[in-house]
Amino acid sequence: MISNRYIKILVIVLTIISCLYLVTITSSKTSKAANYTSASKELSKDLFPEKRGDPSYDYIIGKDHLPHFRVFFWVPKDAKKYIPYADKGVKTDVSEHGSIEKWSVIETNKINADDKLVLIYVPKTFVLLQSKGFQNKIHLHYQVN
Repeated sequence: MISNRYIKILVIVLTIISCLYLVTITSSKTSKAANYTSASKELSKDLFPEKRGDPSYDYIIGKDHLPHFRVFFWVPKDAKKYIPYADKGVKTDVSEHGSIEKWSVIETNKINADDKLVLIYVPKTFVLLQSKGFQNKIHLHYQVN
């Protein structure tokens, strides 16, 4: 018969192994996402200069009576397929909204010469964790037809 002490040790060892496994999986996914976002950032910098809205962000109070933050970008009128991304090393998967690639990007009806205004809805958790200057860590890649 196995004593309680050995059972406790076995449970602790299995817990440590499980934690190490989860950390390995998580860091692997994070590094893949970081490679993707840094490649998008470099591609976007090379092809199109970033034009921020003025103001660069704001918030609205939703039907849930909570603030919803939005970051604004001017993009060419014929821009399509928007992919938001963040600065290298910035963790964006901080809420049920998922990583930044899954955040909502909305085209507005505002037009300025050859550009249209686009906004990214930013999760409140990201805003709270990044605090002042959060909007400067968010960028937008887009394709032009």
